[in-house]
Amino acid sequence: MGRLGRTWAITTVVLAALGDAASAHASAFGLIGHSGKQGAICNECHGGGTAPTVAFSGPDTVAVGATVTYHFSVESARAAQRAAGFNVAVSGGQLVILPDQGEQLIGAELTHTAPKPNTDNVAGWDFSWTAPTTSGPATLFGAGNSVNLNGQNSGDRASATTFAVMVVEAVTPTPTATPVPPGSTNTPVATRTRGTPGGPCAGDCNSDGTVAVNELVLGVSVALGTSGTDVCLAMDGNTDGQVAISELITAVASLLDGCP
Repeated sequence: MGRLGRTWAITTVVLAALGDAASAHASAFGLIGHSGKQGAICNECHGGGTAPTVAFSGPDTVAVGATVTYHFSVESARAAQRAAGFNVAVSGGQLVILPDQGEQLIGAELTHTAPKPNTDNVAGWDFSWTAPTTSGPATLFGAGNSVNLNGQNSGDRASATTFAVMVVEAVTPTPTATPVPPGSTNTPVATRTRGTPGGPCAGDCNSDGTVAVNELVLGVSVALGTSGTDVCLAMDGNTDGQVAISELITAVASLLDGCP
């Protein structure tokens, strides 16, 4: 082989080595575009290992514009594949990195800064996502590569998954009034005062300063067990959860003689 031939052969070997080193370096520090969103995952460059189990966990319903936290895990199927990397993308909204997770945001996608060692065969990352400002379905795309850290692309394998989220309009709870028995003039329970036998306004269910016949009827219904004391707390003078005959008599006295 002449000098030109040898030079060409050496150059080819060097370029191939540089290409392999560059590929390994890029993977070690994370790549984007391999979450499965565009169809590609890490198996285009890595192979020979056993595919891991990958999964998202987090809320599947999120209010518009809200920021929530998710977890992405990569579970190895082989002890030799002792670390993992990841790539996550989303159909809308904004991904946000969290501290101490070993992750980075490149463009609009998340990936690792270095392969994360497994703990009990699992590596994982927490991250946040801010939902779009309009309601509708959204999808998280994630791929995890389970690797053996041999410095090569062999003995590794990746899997991909998706996670569906429904973005909904925020709902402000509407306060509801406390139910009042039909035909009663009583105010809600929260505003009633509790009377005491022989004391002021015993039996005055609606705290208006007098005792009416309909309030006595409520007291009788409590005494018979057909209603709870919450319909007229002022009847239950001794706060024992019942209305006794003596308490009804006290209420009748309030009806006839008026409250002090």
